[in-house]
Amino acid sequence: MRLIINVIIIAAIIALAFYLLVKTFQRGKQGKCAACDYDCEIKKLAKNKKQL
Repeated sequence: MRLIINVIIIAAIIALAFYLLVKTFQRGKQGKCAACDYDCEIKKLAKNKKQL
């Protein structure tokens, strides 16, 4: 019984990880990453470099 429960839990974790990877790659093809909504250091550096 424990084996079946462990297999179900592991399968759920792998399925969720696969779903998140597919979702991330689909957003990447659209040109927008998850961090685009935030004002991070890399984004600031890119803006400063464009201004030069």
